[in-house]
Amino acid sequence: MSMRMVLLTTAPPAAGVALGGLLGGRLAGLRILATRALWLVWVAAAVQLIHNTVAGKLPLLAVVFLAVLAWLAVGIAGWPQPLRAAAAVIMIGAALNGLAIAGNGRMPYEPAAARAAGLTAGVVTAKNEPAHEHTRLAVLGDTIPVPPLRAVISPGDILIGAGACALVALAMRRRRRDGPVSESGDAEEVNHDPHLDLAASRFGDPHRGGPGDTAHHDRRTDDRGKLTSGGHP
Repeated sequence: MSMRMVLLTTAPPAAGVALGGLLGGRLAGLRILATRALWLVWVAAAVQLIHNTVAGKLPLLAVVFLAVLAWLAVGIAGWPQPLRAAAAVIMIGAALNGLAIAGNGRMPYEPAAARAAGLTAGVVTAKNEPAHEHTRLAVLGDTIPVPPLRAVISPGDILIGAGACALVALAMRRRRRDGPVSESGDAEEVNHDPHLDLAASRFGDPHRGGPGDTAHHDRRTDDRGKLTSGGHP
């Protein structure tokens, strides 16, 4: 079951980086994912460590998921709508996993799915236990075998992985300006349309003093053929 953490923390972001690169994105765009309340992540890590070392059936994994949910909820407030949607998918997946763990103390797994993935069924670990007739919300547990990775994952894991992949890819595609930022703390988008830039250079920009600015560069001939500036002799 340890492959679960690899699936949740490594593979989806890596796939997102690859997808974002294929779509023309840049790693610099990931700066927008910087969030507040990072102390919640440290809380989640500490609780995870305690869960691995303390004996007994304690529903501490639910606390881990809740801490991650709280961190996302605080951090995504200033993100653009597409990124918030991807983060919402991650939060839903984490909530489903948290419900399954909170209801049982450990993440339940389907013994048949474990055997299909090449694992030994019936094993109880600090994080997992086989589902039985008294298991609560067994459908939200690890019920999906992944034989190539010798792992069993849950519906929530799939949502977390898909959301993480989309979040990274969308962030890489996000183009931002280095300089002015919005009230939310994010840099504003830049319009890279070369036709608009060309039009500005042709018709002038009074703030730039461009050659097309009629207020500063109106030069024409009078009746005697002499050049005038701004309509004055």
